[in-house]
Amino acid sequence: MPQDRTLLQRTATLKVERVVLRSPSTQWSPSYEVETRRLVLPASGATEFRMAGQSVLLDGVTALCLPTRQPYQMKPCVDAARSSIVVSAQPGTDHALPPPDAWLLTPRALWRLRRHWRALASGRERDESGGELTQALLQGLLTRATRAMRGEGRSAAAVQRARHFMVAHTAAAGAMPWTLDDVADAACSSPFHLARCFRQHTGLSLHAYRQRLRLAAALQRLEDGERDLAALAHELGYSSQSHLGAVFVRELGITPGQARRELAA
Repeated sequence: MPQDRTLLQRTATLKVERVVLRSPSTQWSPSYEVETRRLVLPASGATEFRMAGQSVLLDGVTALCLPTRQPYQMKPCVDAARSSIVVSAQPGTDHALPPPDAWLLTPRALWRLRRHWRALASGRERDESGGELTQALLQGLLTRATRAMRGEGRSAAAVQRARHFMVAHTAAAGAMPWTLDDVADAACSSPFHLARCFRQHTGLSLHAYRQRLRLAAALQRLEDGERDLAALAHELGYSSQSHLGAVFVRELGITPGQARRELAA
């Protein structure tokens, strides 16, 4: 799958790159394997990973650590720019990254990561100590995250369908408003059953997951230079600019304007 890679940091233990997928295909990629432990973190768009008979959706709030020497494939999930931050352990330093798993990141974690990647890209954050700053940040944030998928079976498949629907309709420009009843229809489930299964498999309510997706999309738009906060709030389904601002302050501890200034600096 064609990719553009930008090196953000290289130390004795870690290599950090921004990766942009350029393929317009919606088909599964060829099989790949990683030689050292690799952590894939969200930036924009969504990509599905398939390995060992299981699928993991790398959306705007999910982090995925790939196992070494296990074949996996990727498939774009939304018609939008797809980029991620890839943190690879240098040979012999797999201990610098967590064991293979997938996590749902909190809004504050997403904010701290974006600030960190921005600082690395701009050269403001010099880490001459072997990558300990990046390593400590990742370890701390993932420790407080929840696992992205727990269990298998029909209920897990319904949860995956629900996540795909919410990701696609949050990312799509000009998407029509949608409700959690629409999510249940897409998941082929009743709202009550889906709500129960979703919390069981992800540790989050449907509303909490939707909120995280919205905030992740807002952070990406602000990093891209979005100036019209009222339009941003409307497109993400908030009742007003002040509603978006209140959610930002509660979940991230900053206003949208502050986030835009820091990410654009």
